[in-house]
Amino acid sequence: MWLAADDVTRSLRGSWRLMTRGAEALKELDLTPQGFWRSFAALILTLPAMVTLLAAERVVDGLPNAGNLFDSPHLVASVIGAEALAILLVPAMLIGLAPKLVQTPRFTSFVIAWNWAGIVSVSLMAVPATIFAIGWAPPTLAAVQTLAFAAVVLRLRYCVAQAAFGPRGGGGMIVLASVIADYSIVRLFGLVGF
Repeated sequence: MWLAADDVTRSLRGSWRLMTRGAEALKELDLTPQGFWRSFAALILTLPAMVTLLAAERVVDGLPNAGNLFDSPHLVASVIGAEALAILLVPAMLIGLAPKLVQTPRFTSFVIAWNWAGIVSVSLMAVPATIFAIGWAPPTLAAVQTLAFAAVVLRLRYCVAQAAFGPRGGGGMIVLASVIADYSIVRLFGLVGF
């Protein structure tokens, strides 16, 4: 289940290109059973972005970022848990709502694209979190920046759904479910939610 740099680059590029090339960009992803499992292993690539998300959450909680970022195990677990759940919950909800969907190639393509797009999404959300954590943006500006990056993330999610399930595949409903899931996760873990 090794992740080669070329595969990672191609898959991240392919997931980003879903926004401009639609289903054609799915060809850049490894849609094989091995590619399915590799897309889950690739979620480890979100860890660097999670460090910046953790730093931003620490600022909100009034904790210093100088020294040990990981001295609050509860907060570390909350950030990692929330980000992982934010990526995995929508496919899990689809399994629960439409169990027969799991047996289709469209669902496999969706999960693979969703996982790779999740890496891109977490990385995008880390940008305003970083700017806030280092003190270059006050909370109000950070909120506006976060909303702007969130709009790109929602567009990416919509394009993933459209590419995998087609124009009538419920892309809008999947995005709505992801927004509700994200909000619920952020509240559940007591985070601000960059």
